[in-house]
Amino acid sequence: MKKVYTLSIIALSLAFGACKKGFDINDNPNSATSASPGLVLTNALNTTARNTTGSYEFYRFAAPWIGYWNFSGAYSGFLEERSYNITSNYAGATATWANLYGNLRDYQYLEQQGRALNKPYFVAFAKTMKAFDFQYLVDFYGDIPYSQALQSTAIIRPKYDKDMAVYEDLAKQLDSAATIFKANVGKVASSDVPFDILYGGNLSKWGKLANTIKLRLLLRQTEISGRTAYIKSEIAKIDANGLGYINVGETANVQPGYLNSDGKLNPFYANFGYTAAADKTLQAGHQYYLAAAYSLNFYQDNADARLGRFYTTINEGAGTTYVGHPFGPIATNAEKPDQISAIGPGLVSFSSDATKPQPLITDFESLFLQAEAAQRGLIAGNPKTLYMSAVTQSFVALDLTSADAASYMGSHPVANWDDAANNGSSNSAEGTSYDNKLVLIIKQKWASLNGFNDIEAWCDYRRLGLPADIPISNNPAATTRKIPVRMPYPQSEYNYNPENVGAEGIISQFTSRVFWDVK
Repeated sequence: MKKVYTLSIIALSLAFGACKKGFDINDNPNSATSASPGLVLTNALNTTARNTTGSYEFYRFAAPWIGYWNFSGAYSGFLEERSYNITSNYAGATATWANLYGNLRDYQYLEQQGRALNKPYFVAFAKTMKAFDFQYLVDFYGDIPYSQALQSTAIIRPKYDKDMAVYEDLAKQLDSAATIFKANVGKVASSDVPFDILYGGNLSKWGKLANTIKLRLLLRQTEISGRTAYIKSEIAKIDANGLGYINVGETANVQPGYLNSDGKLNPFYANFGYTAAADKTLQAGHQYYLAAAYSLNFYQDNADARLGRFYTTINEGAGTTYVGHPFGPIATNAEKPDQISAIGPGLVSFSSDATKPQPLITDFESLFLQAEAAQRGLIAGNPKTLYMSAVTQSFVALDLTSADAASYMGSHPVANWDDAANNGSSNSAEGTSYDNKLVLIIKQKWASLNGFNDIEAWCDYRRLGLPADIPISNNPAATTRKIPVRMPYPQSEYNYNPENVGAEGIISQFTSRVFWDVK
């Protein structure tokens, strides 16, 4: 378990994190201040956790679109998500843009201060986390401000860089970070260690994180014709640094010292769990979202022990049956919380999850990435072993056991590697031309990411079309019958950076694909 060093650092981090800053050209240059790079690191990491895997925006559209959650019949809104009719004013697009660029400004400052103070590990922390944020900006929006971004008043209307060019430079930045980490293992000043609320100054683990982010970047590009040579050459650079990837038990967990106190809760729990009150008061997100029929049926039909961890029985666990809601229609009384399963105790346990760390990249996601890469012949390693470790760690993350995972993989065709290797019908039913073992890896990756990172599942669906039977909304307003492939640029860009965003042309959430989405 990660140490929690001082309550003063916790308080400063959570206090700073409460003052969110967007990508705003109206920042006042006359109110500039300086801050300790250590405190900026703590705040920036806490903000990353709150703005990505712990955020409302990371789940509000992806969770229903990718078949994990659906909207409660107790609420009549969410027509944009149900109908896919999202615009430049859509909150999920505008908030993510503002939050990520605001977070990036902190990492930019950290990198500058690291150079000025001759503390290279701060530079490498910043490079790694900038790559984490910028990747998601590309994955959401395609072309983005990059080379001219984060320049304060020097460039208030930054140009847009091509999405592939951004990805390629992020790979270089991650290589640079890994090199710095390797050269400085054991050299983090003891006074700076407490500020690292991710890995406590362990630069070997930071190097694994940088390599894992890069592997994720590279696997995004596997479907691009003629891209294999580039991917292999970039993986060779990862191999050369020798730091490896996130492995079993090495989840990138942010832990500033979350407390069971309103305003200091784990961010995912604060959005989708309960308040700190002893009466188990539901947070708004817990009331808005219930189990989707597609995923609940998948777990239930395959006797998957994760069912009772991802979802409760009906009526917040007071009932005896599991029921999901199909995606699309405005829900009726039959889809209210007392009739539909809710977000389960493996994700928001009232007794323990308020103070748990917030994962940025889980060990099981990393292992699934490695299994896919090995299956494609891009990295060394046994894909079956990596796959089985990934599924096992998914169970462990939900407080199940490795024996539960072994039983599941041994007895159920949807999880059995040998069945896939022998062209088992359960996997070929996906109806794709992909190797059955690759289909198995991606389907079980999808089954594992529920409530941990729904954006990654959305990205895999865009990249590979897997799982192939994800249901399309049946809302009458969903006149275009397909899951969106991107977010529109936020209205703030059309207001304040009109020439550059205008040069991107007319953006459609259905046809304006990110460069790696070529299916």
